[in-house]
Amino acid sequence: MSYQGIARKYRPQTFDDVVGQRVITETLKNAILHNRVAHGYIFSGARGVGKTTTARLLAKALNCRQGPTAKPCGKCDSCREIAAGNSVDVVEIDAASNRGIDEIRELRENTRYLPARDRNKIFIIDEAHMLTTEAFNALLKTLEEPPPHTLFILATTEAHKLPTTIQSRCQHFAFRLLDYQEIVSRLEWVLSQENVQADEGSLAAIARAAEGSVRDALSLLDQVIAACGGTLVAERVRQILGVTPSELFEELLTAIDAEDSKHALEIAGRLTAEGYDLTHFCGELARYLRDLVVAKSCGAESSLLQVPKTERPRLERLAKLFREEDLARFFQIVLRAESEMRYALDPRLNLELALLKLVYAKRLAPLEALLNEVRSGTPPRSAPAGGFERQRAIPANPPASLPPRPSVSATPTAGEEASAPLPAAEDSLLGKIKAAAFARSKLLSSCLEPVVGCWLENGEVHFVFPRNHSWSVELLKSREQQEKLRSACADVVGRDVRICVKLDEQEGIRKPEAQERAESDAGVAEFRKRFGCAVMHVVDLSQE
Repeated sequence: MSYQGIARKYRPQTFDDVVGQRVITETLKNAILHNRVAHGYIFSGARGVGKTTTARLLAKALNCRQGPTAKPCGKCDSCREIAAGNSVDVVEIDAASNRGIDEIRELRENTRYLPARDRNKIFIIDEAHMLTTEAFNALLKTLEEPPPHTLFILATTEAHKLPTTIQSRCQHFAFRLLDYQEIVSRLEWVLSQENVQADEGSLAAIARAAEGSVRDALSLLDQVIAACGGTLVAERVRQILGVTPSELFEELLTAIDAEDSKHALEIAGRLTAEGYDLTHFCGELARYLRDLVVAKSCGAESSLLQVPKTERPRLERLAKLFREEDLARFFQIVLRAESEMRYALDPRLNLELALLKLVYAKRLAPLEALLNEVRSGTPPRSAPAGGFERQRAIPANPPASLPPRPSVSATPTAGEEASAPLPAAEDSLLGKIKAAAFARSKLLSSCLEPVVGCWLENGEVHFVFPRNHSWSVELLKSREQQEKLRSACADVVGRDVRICVKLDEQEGIRKPEAQERAESDAGVAEFRKRFGCAVMHVVDLSQE
């Protein structure tokens, strides 16, 4: 078969042709000019961003008959053979299929021999992260002190999987994903070489579907040219690539703004009937919402928007329908739905649930507004039919002055002090102390089992035991157990404390003043009533 794909046909042949990796190519060119080329490199990044291409260019620059040079001629035998991938002295290894120790041993033996013809012997190991641990170990010494005229280039999409011992022996270059405009510019240049006409919508659809990979963009371009011929039309290109048209997003967001759940579900049904990949659609919707957030925050003319000019007025119009917090909430809902749909047996159910959440999201009242209502004593907002307890009347005339309102929190934090916590807080503090005590002494831990009260007050941890467990009190008053218990408590609260152990002389643990004030506070009572919650822990800020 004589046809050569566009991605191979227009593969960069010089450093200046590489798209979007200017910092890396300039660094390599300077290293060649100043004779500071390292013996090992790691090229990492997503697929199709130029890792293997740059590795070949570096090999051509070092082995060109006119080199070493930052501008290889491309005409000598060495340059042509490296470009074709059949050079004797530039060995490309696919680590995904040659990942064992035997292959690396063979490679290591190969490094002992001088280049057959060229100036350097270069080994390009693609998908290097696929090598086994034993293979990496076999490569270590050779990679650290390779023979003269030998160079290693490791290309990988998952650099974090390379052992640190390998990374420390190489110079690491991270290739970035290309942005929208860089891919569009490359597509326009290729189309001019191929004498193919395309509108802006077609290029936008291809660039978006490529997701930052220039090789993917060229492969998709090859596909749509095969389907459309010499003229690319946006609607046809979107149909071939399965890209959702912007008009459908506009229709969906309009339904969300109108809180029209029926229309939103009908759109989900159409997507399913027309054969769209629902997970892919959810990802596209997330990117569209991201564009709306940018249009709302930075304006529709912002350079952060990677969309064609014809799309910007639509984004500006839709962005005016929602608040920034609404769009942020939508963004979060869709991202979570996309993540769940990847593993769902029926993605349509997840999509429909996400669309219903988007429709109802605008009805949610901000928590700050509800708190302000509680503080001001204004009547609660109307609830749905068959509503809940928050519909009860709020006193119209709250007390003119109240005692200082204590701080209420769900769980105690290290270093906080209270006159005495509620039982849930006691369990939390006591549970942590029991765990710390168990690590020091099982006897100490068993002594703490009958404790009925525990709190931190003025740098002192109080333990209260029932009257029928006086033996535990006597045991904990010994110097040895006191030291162990004090150490355990210090670890829990984060500072040195004193220990107070006593029997329960009352029917129950007394409630502190702050606790009483919190429970009698009108605002706290209304908050508990409206949200159906309970006071878990009280800190008296007036004592700090």
